[in-house]
Amino acid sequence: MLFNTVDFLLFYVAVLALYYGLAPLRAWRLRKLVLLVASCLFYMSWSPPFIVLLLGIAALCFVVALGVAGTTDPLRKRAWLGLGVAMSLAILGYFKYRGFVLENLSVLGASLDTRLSRVILPLGISFYTFHAISYMVDVYRGRVAPHRNFLDVALYIAFFPQLIAGPIMRASQFLPQLERAPQLIGPAAERALMLIALGLFKKVACADVLGEYVDQVFRNVGGHHGVNLAVAIYAYAFQIYFDFSGYSDMALGLGALLGFQLPLNFRLPYVAQNPAEFWQRWHISLSTWLRDYLYIPLGGNRRGVGRTYANLMTTMVLGGLWHGAAWNFVAWGTYHGALLALHRWWAREPQRVGRWRVFWWASTARSDSRWRVLARRLGMFHLACVGWVLFRAESAADIWTCFRGLLEPGVTVTPAFTRAAYWSALAFAIHHLCAERDLGQRFLRMPPLAQAATYAAMAVLVFLFSPGTQRFIYFQF
Repeated sequence: MLFNTVDFLLFYVAVLALYYGLAPLRAWRLRKLVLLVASCLFYMSWSPPFIVLLLGIAALCFVVALGVAGTTDPLRKRAWLGLGVAMSLAILGYFKYRGFVLENLSVLGASLDTRLSRVILPLGISFYTFHAISYMVDVYRGRVAPHRNFLDVALYIAFFPQLIAGPIMRASQFLPQLERAPQLIGPAAERALMLIALGLFKKVACADVLGEYVDQVFRNVGGHHGVNLAVAIYAYAFQIYFDFSGYSDMALGLGALLGFQLPLNFRLPYVAQNPAEFWQRWHISLSTWLRDYLYIPLGGNRRGVGRTYANLMTTMVLGGLWHGAAWNFVAWGTYHGALLALHRWWAREPQRVGRWRVFWWASTARSDSRWRVLARRLGMFHLACVGWVLFRAESAADIWTCFRGLLEPGVTVTPAFTRAAYWSALAFAIHHLCAERDLGQRFLRMPPLAQAATYAAMAVLVFLFSPGTQRFIYFQF
């Protein structure tokens, strides 16, 4: 079930009615069981057999956490943790990277049966595997007490609003919310409805409209050039933002209506002024996860300059590979790792950079003009767009063809091209307007009639511009 379908709407309304219908009984454990069953049914709507894998991962991290907490011997603690993390990564590797490894071995000359590489990728496995690993590691570090109630741990792993595409939650963020029944108050419900409506609008009226032209271009990169390719790249930058942030907004809203607070995942990433700030705004739950569970354990910036750059590169390369088993994702991660390393060097060596430093290292000085801020934002936006070419292209040949085609003059105007150009320009303008003003809070302060009129206008735009129900981009990761 997709969030942007009638089937999900009926499912969610039924879950909401049963969940709050049991509230007068003060049976919080029963209501949590309702959420877990609903989460299982939600996951099974895609492929029933894989519910065994999902609950198996939950059982694994439940047992490992108890094992870690059940001994005072440091070696045994590390053994329990190593077992849990190794098994989690082995399961993820089998389903997600088995085909990738076998295909590359065959390219190198190994004689392999190609049928061995055909493995169905379970939806959301990258996300709920990271949930499980963070829970086990946090129990090992003493940051979270192990839960002896499997229901709570299973609900943490399988909670359906964020199950398929995040945001990636920490046990310390979610499990304390299960200790007592939440209360949904008016302002929280209003904000939740706003997030659901905004996320649906982003997905259907923005991402899917832009995706129509993006798909046309990237299906035949060699058949387009100049302005058409540039517009497709800009359109994809906003397509993936609207698609993923739209899902995240809906996840936050759906969770909030059930009384749960999920972590913010996006914060206007295209107003970032440098690579470090971009990753503080884009897919925040992933970037902070990689920082806390990979970059810092590798040594972070505590073991010298050279080791810091190596840790940055390793973290971002593995972060790129997490997105998908393909070399273009490795290239995308490598590219962003290089940007982060270069930015760190740029900030550390002001005497070598001189006056050019201001164009990449976001100064906090009040004397910074708006033009300099805008220049840095535009520069970082275009650096991100270069990365999106690596992310979206289906082969190295397409990447080269795309960049080479940008240098060829000319434009072919079609209705899809026009919509993509207008939508991208409008999105960029609104993005920067939102950076200056908190439009969400302003909307919630509007009179109810004005809010209703806004929702109605959004519904009309969704109806007029929707090209049809499309899967979320991050469902394949």
